[in-house]
Amino acid sequence: MKKTLLACAIAAGLSGAAHAQSNVTVYGIMDLGYTFRDADDGSKSRNGIDSGISSGSRLGFRGTEDLGNGLKANFVLEQGIEADTGESAQSKRTFGRQSWVGLAGAFGEVRLGRQNALGYEWFGGGVTPWGTNYLQANPKTIFGYDNVAERIDNAVMYYSPSFSGFQGAIAYSRDGSGNESAGNETDTAVVSAGLRYRNGPLLAVLTYEQRNLADSNDAANQDDIKNISIGATYDFGVVKAHAGYGQLKNRGFDENADKENAWMVGLSAPVGKVGKLMATYQRVNDARNSNEFGARHDDNRGGFAVVYDHALSKRTSLYAYASQYSNVVLDEAKDKLGDATEFAVGMRHAF
Repeated sequence: MKKTLLACAIAAGLSGAAHAQSNVTVYGIMDLGYTFRDADDGSKSRNGIDSGISSGSRLGFRGTEDLGNGLKANFVLEQGIEADTGESAQSKRTFGRQSWVGLAGAFGEVRLGRQNALGYEWFGGGVTPWGTNYLQANPKTIFGYDNVAERIDNAVMYYSPSFSGFQGAIAYSRDGSGNESAGNETDTAVVSAGLRYRNGPLLAVLTYEQRNLADSNDAANQDDIKNISIGATYDFGVVKAHAGYGQLKNRGFDENADKENAWMVGLSAPVGKVGKLMATYQRVNDARNSNEFGARHDDNRGGFAVVYDHALSKRTSLYAYASQYSNVVLDEAKDKLGDATEFAVGMRHAF
């Protein structure tokens, strides 16, 4: 009888310990606002309520389990949401933002599944004042890293531990497009690699990414898409400086496409105790624009953007955004590039 009671007590204790070492968190962001856009593309100006202006609206689940001996199992399931309509974002995928499971320890972390590319997360999300947000002021408008990938399907990714502020990462997917076809006849393999340094007020990032031409595509004058980005931020306290450079090669797998050399400078500064003012100028030389008939237009593209973010609490804020960009739209009737002006005000709530 005593042995039975002792066994039950031990079992109950182990169950409690296992429960204490595992956790799952539900989180999300709701971001909605009013947007006005006037573009020289032959269409009328647009205004309306939009989702995900300052941050992509989302619903996520993340969890970790302590496996002992310094090992942890991690996972993330994150669904993008078009909060203005209630639909799923990322082409209506259920968990289109992220969907991965990983194992972490003293060696670093290995993750499997749909994950953020490093040009998107480390460069775009870390070097610019507002990350990968704010409509045409999103850094992909200028740096074009989305031509390789923003997120990679079927990826194996490794993150190293941090050594004196340095951390490396590399990802590979044989089928980064999610076609799930056999072999590499129609799949396009993706490689994403990066090195990041964080120490006090300094952040420095270098990323390289490549999307390979599918084996079945034997058309002439085509080659793999390649993108390299380097950038840094430095926080002086009263103001934070941002700078970045990138080069995109073979946009659209076209080896005759001009090399697109992009750069960005920006500033962000606190305003009082609850405000933040941010601004950038971004520019790329020989950015390619094309219409559905295949017309080619290579020209310089660039513009200014300003954002003010006002925190109402730790989880809720109001924001205002304005930008003016040149050569970002195409008037097909006139076969001419044009400018676009945007303005938005909105509210973001995180939970």
